[in-house]
Amino acid sequence: MAARTSRLVPDGALVLGLGDMAYPLADAQTLASCYEPTWGTHRAMTLATPGNHDYVRGNAGDFSEYFGADPLQDGGFIAFSRALTDDWRLIALDSNVDGSALQAQYEWLDKLLAEAAKATARTPGCLLVMWHAPLYSSGMHRGSGDRMRPFWQLADRHGADLVLSGHEHFYERFDPLDAEGQPPRAGQAPRQFVVGTGGARLYGFWKPPYRSKARVLEHGVLQLSLERGRYSWRFIDVDGRVQDAGVARCRTTVN
Repeated sequence: MAARTSRLVPDGALVLGLGDMAYPLADAQTLASCYEPTWGTHRAMTLATPGNHDYVRGNAGDFSEYFGADPLQDGGFIAFSRALTDDWRLIALDSNVDGSALQAQYEWLDKLLAEAAKATARTPGCLLVMWHAPLYSSGMHRGSGDRMRPFWQLADRHGADLVLSGHEHFYERFDPLDAEGQPPRAGQAPRQFVVGTGGARLYGFWKPPYRSKARVLEHGVLQLSLERGRYSWRFIDVDGRVQDAGVARCRTTVN
């Protein structure tokens, strides 16, 4: 399935890896034998955030070396910020840390977003944030991303448009929700996608599922088109069928 889903990626497209990049653990040998012949064909165009399976005995060194990820921040977490286009910025966070490392990451994000707000006050753009364990999901790992709730609140306060996560082995899309899982009073909040369909075995949804708008139990990829002031999405399964699609505007007003 990893070979089939990797072929759905158009040439030259940027790939956002949402963690758990190889199974059972993303050590150097497994990355070379499993990931490299499939999704590894897009490695030069991949930005990846670590999942729990990318930490091998508490160390994500093989993951970082393979993907050329930024080294650990001073607080002991893997996080980075990238300009995807002139109008879109990506922030990748590490949902695998806790304690002092989690607090250090929060302070790093708070400072980063505050500085970005000052620098872009006159020309606001669109913001995409990604981390591995979702805050909301309808799967067996529901609740595993609870530690990221303060990060959701902070990103929401700074106008984040999209939050991408993996961890669960299915596809799920939500309408915009606040950090308590409620529709925003003002009508604006981040929209979360959960995408864990790149190759590993799939599993079903809890009943009743969470308040998501789309759920797909097929291997496939989420294709995002990030444009000036807006974005569109398509979830395409391995047989080339579009299982979910839509378009939305960014929360900020782009001049």
